[in-house]
Amino acid sequence: MPPNSGSVFSETLQEITNTKLEELSKRRSEFEATKANIVSRLENETDPLKRLALLGQGVKDSYAMKTTKTGEILPGQSKNPELELELKNLDSFMAQSKYDPSITPQLMRGWEDSLLRHLSLQSSKFEYASLYAQLVTEWLSTENATEGAGEDIDMAEGFEDVGDSMKKEARRGWEKIVFEPAGVDGGALKAYLLSLFGLQDGSNPAQAKAMKQLRNKLAEFENTLAAPKQFNSVTLTWAINGLLASDLLTDERREVLRDFLGNPTILAEVADVLNMRLAALSSWSWGESVALEQQRKITGVYNVLMHEDVLQAVFLHYIGVKWSVFLKGTFRQFRKFDGAWKSSRRTIPQLDQRRRGYYIGPEAVQRHNSVHSARDHTYRKHYFMAGLMGHDRQQNNSLEGEEEANYALVPQAQHIPQQSMPVTMKKQKRLSRGMAAAAPSSFFLKAQTDDDDESDDSDCDSEERRPMEDKQRLIRLLSTEIAINTKLHGEVTAFHSAFESWNSLLPHETILIVMSLLGVSETWIAFFSKFLRAPLKFLDDGPGTAPRTRRRGTPASHVLSEMFGESILFCLDFAVNQATGGHNVYRMHEDFWFWTRDHNVAQIAWKAVSDFVNATRTYINFSKSGTVRISRDPSVTLDIDESLPVGDIRWGFLRLSAKSGRFEIDQAMVDKHIVDLQRQLADKRKSVISFIQTWNTFAATFFTSNFGRPANCFGREHVDQILATHQRIQREVFSSSSSSLLAGEAQPKEPITGVVEYLKHLLRTRFGVSDIPDAYLFFPIELGGLDLRSPFVSILPVREAVISDPSKTLDTFLEAERDEYARKKLVFERGDRILENRTRGAWEPEDPREREQFLSFDEYVRYREDLNYNFRDNLASVFRKLLEVPAEGGGIREASAGVLGGIEALGNSSHSLKGITGDWHAMDSYWRWVAQLYGPEAIKRFGGLNIVEPGLLPMGMVSIFREKRVKWQG
Repeated sequence: MPPNSGSVFSETLQEITNTKLEELSKRRSEFEATKANIVSRLENETDPLKRLALLGQGVKDSYAMKTTKTGEILPGQSKNPELELELKNLDSFMAQSKYDPSITPQLMRGWEDSLLRHLSLQSSKFEYASLYAQLVTEWLSTENATEGAGEDIDMAEGFEDVGDSMKKEARRGWEKIVFEPAGVDGGALKAYLLSLFGLQDGSNPAQAKAMKQLRNKLAEFENTLAAPKQFNSVTLTWAINGLLASDLLTDERREVLRDFLGNPTILAEVADVLNMRLAALSSWSWGESVALEQQRKITGVYNVLMHEDVLQAVFLHYIGVKWSVFLKGTFRQFRKFDGAWKSSRRTIPQLDQRRRGYYIGPEAVQRHNSVHSARDHTYRKHYFMAGLMGHDRQQNNSLEGEEEANYALVPQAQHIPQQSMPVTMKKQKRLSRGMAAAAPSSFFLKAQTDDDDESDDSDCDSEERRPMEDKQRLIRLLSTEIAINTKLHGEVTAFHSAFESWNSLLPHETILIVMSLLGVSETWIAFFSKFLRAPLKFLDDGPGTAPRTRRRGTPASHVLSEMFGESILFCLDFAVNQATGGHNVYRMHEDFWFWTRDHNVAQIAWKAVSDFVNATRTYINFSKSGTVRISRDPSVTLDIDESLPVGDIRWGFLRLSAKSGRFEIDQAMVDKHIVDLQRQLADKRKSVISFIQTWNTFAATFFTSNFGRPANCFGREHVDQILATHQRIQREVFSSSSSSLLAGEAQPKEPITGVVEYLKHLLRTRFGVSDIPDAYLFFPIELGGLDLRSPFVSILPVREAVISDPSKTLDTFLEAERDEYARKKLVFERGDRILENRTRGAWEPEDPREREQFLSFDEYVRYREDLNYNFRDNLASVFRKLLEVPAEGGGIREASAGVLGGIEALGNSSHSLKGITGDWHAMDSYWRWVAQLYGPEAIKRFGGLNIVEPGLLPMGMVSIFREKRVKWQG
């Protein structure tokens, strides 16, 4: 039974795959028989010319060369033009050798060796094509053997996995949460929201006007959704593509939707059904029940997903996208409304502006290209309402394995408070949970800066969202702000926190009250209520088990759920902004960060968070919360106010050191995941293809992502830590004590120290193939390789480009600032500026002495973060430089002549190539490195970079297992 067997397409693909594998086996047998016959006949022939004739004809037959009746090669009829030319020339040279005594036996022996090499190359190609066929067959048989173990699902509400028994415990905890109402004090929540948005007493007319504008826009939007014929082939296409890019559907349902996309008739029928469903929105329902299933994710969390039918999924996705896009645009307009959202821009008194203009010139008061403008741009573009969609076709672009490592030790079910208490009253619980957070718990393609073009409002949205990149940008921002604030202001305070089980605990009452405040009509409130109150039943429940109505939390992986969450958290963003006088909380969904040079402002921000939590009946996850207060002097420990959350600031495998102000890899946390990686690999070793997919996802993507991308703000020491940790991962996973990876396998003669040696051992003992070239493991599938990913090659190209010591960048700035001050002072003292001011009647200081005396240094640097100090190595350029993710420094820029020839040969291929292609300069740094490192060996063994002849591989089936997700074992 093939993967995704419910699809006719998959069944057809299985038949095509079987046919290809049979044809491959037949062609290899015929070739080897022909080759053996040639070699046998050569043994009985001593005449060099006859040997050449025999060998030449044998090569023509082996390569299925088209010839005339007289044996001449027909040009352009094969896939090997070089061999065509060589054989054609050989025919001419052999004719010459019949008469010309200068054609020596030595020369003919060289021709013979060349022809024998062509036979050997073709034999190698068939050998590795056959090996690939066996690997595909092995993978299919493994998939079929585990067919009944559950579908491949990814879900988004979870509990930490501490063993197989935790799956049942996680379910019990989840059921205890979602089927009990939260008990929200609706009156208190409404009062909080009315006060927050200035609607209670009219104290802030600008906020009231902004809210009125938002509500008017929302009413107009609802009218557009009521228009007929919303669904058509265009809208269905982007809705289906969006679903395919999400985590909502099983593999089988994905295949059904792909079939829809290729059939206009089906799309038309689906559009009719969904248009009728939208027209009857008031009567919409989930049906009798919706099935649920659990699965472990790579992070060690058990999650729950709803198994709705595909039409329901498309319908809800479309509605969710429409609401998400609308609200993002509307919240942006609210933010821009004059007087509503407080600006983080520092006010510069008019006198200070005049003085700067007098002493330096009009350009001295320009705000563009300043540190502040870069900060503001980054916040607006990447973090303001980042969980909402910018346009209908926007999709998340995440590699499998790009998930943040879960560092919380205590199972989440134990964190749920039994009753609502103000956050500030939970001091004892906060301290214990904060201390728990301190303990260890269970790509690099081009230069990137984080401010892009600051001239616009940063409200344009890209075609895709990259959640992992946005999360990593946050820690780069924090690292950069720590470096700048400690250097210039002596200290910085930062806190990081996350909401407890956000998807599972979010009260329905809170959602509906917030949506009503925004102006959502009763019709849509009723629909949202039915969407939230789904009748649920687990797949493994017996037929007699009745479905239960959800009373809390939101359905996982739905755009509508994300829209609800962001709408509520918009209130948090606004509350912090108002309370702190213009500071912004940097938030990615329920995960949020705040930093400031003023410790008191951090306390005010956390108080705003606490008030929001108490009003909305949500909860803080204190095991994921922490505060640091970092001094310029590492030997000085600054007090942290007890109201702030206690614990480390962490992200992924990184922990922020309060002494150094640097993010460091938590090796104890890595140790736990090394054990898990070893366990997952042991589970997948029955199939080499599954093993490699698991390795790529866990070791090359998950680990690497959670170490943080190398950036200038982290310094080169961080890169060296990553490389050393990856080295340790391979050493410990494949050490001799790792018997689980070799259980049931032939034991190696030599110790295995890495993934390459382990895979070669498996291939040798299972399939009898020895002396396997490394290129076979690392080359892309399209060239006949196994696409094993190297984390080292992803990181090494940027090592030399990363700044060695980030602190020296700020030292350079301070020196350049002093030099620029001296230069501007000298210019002023020459008198040119005074004469220019008087000529144009500009403002002058009242005190005559001040007219001749330049600004003090302190006054000159007072607005270094707010204004554009236009000199080389200014603070704004340092800010951007520290945030930068450099391009390759020591990477492979140029190919050797042999590899470049192989690349050019690929350019003549009609097959679609990925990774290593026919254009060297279009390849990314990873594949250039792989091509140059392993290319010479491939060319020597296979005559080019194609390990297997194009067309021999079952690429359709390969695409299937590429799209399938890894099933993680508990």
